[in-house]
Amino acid sequence: MLLLASSLCGLFKCRQFEPEVILLAVGWYLRFSLSYRDVEELLAERGVHADHVTVWRWVQRYAPELQRCLRRHLKPTKDSWRMDETYVRVKGKWRYLYRAVDSTGATLDFLLSAKQDAAAAKRFLAKALGRANHAAPRVINTDGHAAYPSVVAQLKGEGDLTEDCRHRPVPYLNNVLPFFILGRPLVGSCRLTSSLAEIRGYLSFERTQF
Repeated sequence: MLLLASSLCGLFKCRQFEPEVILLAVGWYLRFSLSYRDVEELLAERGVHADHVTVWRWVQRYAPELQRCLRRHLKPTKDSWRMDETYVRVKGKWRYLYRAVDSTGATLDFLLSAKQDAAAAKRFLAKALGRANHAAPRVINTDGHAAYPSVVAQLKGEGDLTEDCRHRPVPYLNNVLPFFILGRPLVGSCRLTSSLAEIRGYLSFERTQF
């Protein structure tokens, strides 16, 4: 089994439940529109009694590990990018979720930021361009965010973006995927690091190809 390679066995030491149970619960949460209590009920129906807080802890601990394991199985992406932002609530505060997808809706990268400004837009685009597992963009479609034209120009000048990459500020082209995670908000009481663990784990499942 891929996820139980010898390099991962040590991650489950001193756990009350079998690794297969933990990974099944984490996979359910990340892949489907389920709450932690939903996962608790699904486990109970199968004779496994783990409360929703335990499931939450599993997701925080193992979602990043799943991301690392699934990285080499990510589907290849296209060179037409769509970039946009939306609001998410983290620990009672609103944050901007920057997200980039390709023309098929496959997620390229994301960034949580306290501000929606040129610095955040540049940090996000530079971060996405630095990924080795997807193609450099031929065209970048953005919404009406005023920072993107100057950010694209700066990255071209710095050599991080090719000169022939086209920038199209056409909002409707960004509607390949809605900007929410599995149709649910992030848990209101969670820390920023917890939100990142959930998002990374979900996006890895979304782009996995076996």
